Amino acid sequence: MLQIAFSSYSWLLTASHQKDGMLFPVALSFLVAILGISLWHVWTIRKPKKDIAPLPPGPRGLPIVGYLPYLGTDNLHLVFTDLAAAYGPIYKLWLGNKLCVVISSAPLAKEVVRDNDITFSERDPPVCAKIITFGLNDIVFDSYSSPDWRMKRKVLVREMLSHSSIKACYGLRREQVLKGVQNVAQSAGKPIDF
Repeated sequence: MLQIAFSSYSWLLTASHQKDGMLFPVALSFLVAILGISLWHVWTIRKPKKDIAPLPPGPRGLPIVGYLPYLGTDNLHLVFTDLAAAYGPIYKLWLGNKLCVVISSAPLAKEVVRDNDITFSERDPPVCAKIITFGLNDIVFDSYSSPDWRMKRKVLVREMLSHSSIKACYGLRREQVLKGVQNVAQSAGKPIDF
C-alpha cells in the first residue's frame, strides 16, 4: 500500500514540473483518492471489532452484488442446502448490500421463531413495501414493539378474525370456491394458471 502511495507521489512530482496545466490537478486528485481509500481500509477493515458479536460463517460474495450471481434462478432450495452442508445449519449470506443470516435446521428455526421471537422480529423492510404500504403503515411491516402495531393487531383479531365476521363472509367464500372449481373443471386436460 505504501509502495503505491510513494510511486503516485513520485509521479506527482514529475507531473508538476511539466508545462501542461491540467496534469497537476488530475494527479493531485488521484493521490487524494488513493490516500482516502487507504485510510478507509485501515479504519474499517483492520479496526478491532471487540464490541460486535462474531458473524456465522458463510460464502464470500462480490463487492456490490454479494452472493446473488452464484445463486442462479432454478432450484434455489438446493443451493441453500449445499451451502448448509458446507457452512453448517446457520450461515451468513450477502444478497446485494444486505447481510442475511440463513437458518436451515428445524431446531434452530424453532428457537428463533418461537423462543426468541421478540429479539428477531425487527427486520429491514424492502423499498417496495415502503411504497405500497404508504410508509410501512400496516400490520405486516410495522415495528413489532410500537404501540401502533399492537393496536392494529387488536383490530385485526377482533374485527377480521372473529367468528362472526368469518361467518358473515361464508357466502362470498363459497361463491369464490365454486368459481375456482368450475374454472378447473372447464380446463380439464389443459394447463391452468392459478
